Amino acid sequence: MIGATVTGGGDVFPTPFDPILPGVEVMSTAITHLIAGDGMVRDSRTRQADAGIAIALPVLLVALVAWSRSALGFVIISLAVIVWAMLNLAAFANGYWLSAALPIAAALPPAVIFGAAELWRDRGRARHFADQSERLQRIEAPGLGEWLARDPAFLAEPVRQNASVVFIDLSGFTGLSEAVGPAAVREILSSFFELIDEEVRLLGGAITSFMGDGAMILFGLPEPAADDAARAAASAVRLADRTRLFLAGHPELRRRKIGFKLGAHCGPIVASRLGSGDRQQITATGDTVNVAQRLMEVAASRGAELALSASLLDAAGPDAVPSQAGRLTGPFETKLRGRSGSIAIYTWRGETL
Repeated sequence: MIGATVTGGGDVFPTPFDPILPGVEVMSTAITHLIAGDGMVRDSRTRQADAGIAIALPVLLVALVAWSRSALGFVIISLAVIVWAMLNLAAFANGYWLSAALPIAAALPPAVIFGAAELWRDRGRARHFADQSERLQRIEAPGLGEWLARDPAFLAEPVRQNASVVFIDLSGFTGLSEAVGPAAVREILSSFFELIDEEVRLLGGAITSFMGDGAMILFGLPEPAADDAARAAASAVRLADRTRLFLAGHPELRRRKIGFKLGAHCGPIVASRLGSGDRQQITATGDTVNVAQRLMEVAASRGAELALSASLLDAAGPDAVPSQAGRLTGPFETKLRGRSGSIAIYTWRGETL
């Protein structure tokens, strides 16, 4: 071939080897390959292979993204791309010219779009689970929701352990419910339960249930602690003070002389989930729970706000109930309804407004 190789002459072509290759060199190279029979093969079969790869590679990448978005999944995706690139280079080395741009152009848009859609879905799921977790915190006792989130098998089997139990209940509320109507009752109970929740959270207790116009509170879940009894006694006194102020500050409750009573005891309990299927509740059962509930009756019968078992005060220590906040009397030996034998108790009453 005879021709000019001057680059400014206009007879140049861009090639993979040189962006400005003179035409005479391109033509002579082509003639050389034709004579030697070793030219690059770019026929209908290679184009069909390009089309097949352009379909298979996006499907493979999207399937891998859908299968696993973990570190392992992205490693497999990278390996798939590397294998495809090596096969492309091997084909080129053996004289087959497969397109690299077409499979990339076909694979990137669906993979990117699908990945973005999955990321958007994951964020939606994260918001959904965060909302579910927040709702769980509102329903379950403080601390128990987080514990269940970390350990879904928490209390799947009953656990026997020591705990301190506090019961609180309003007195004379049934008659008020009939007089003021359901809307007013709901508002009063909502404020009362919010008061209980604040005090229990403050000292790390767990409200296992709101029962009518009262509540059952545990100190010892999700795990027992050495100061459970002390926190239970302090919480019972604080609840008595807050409830007294709450009742005095509500004209209708004050006019109808609505009162309250508390009972507190400590000892072995059986913590478990009650219910089946999708409806389960964390609670505690056992003689300790029954005694704490019966102590509310003792408090009411003795004109006190709070009845505490001597075993609870012994475990709590001498400073668990501050003497300046009210009057602690006892110990007394008393019988409890439905229980044989007697129990030593103390009664406490705060300052009357």
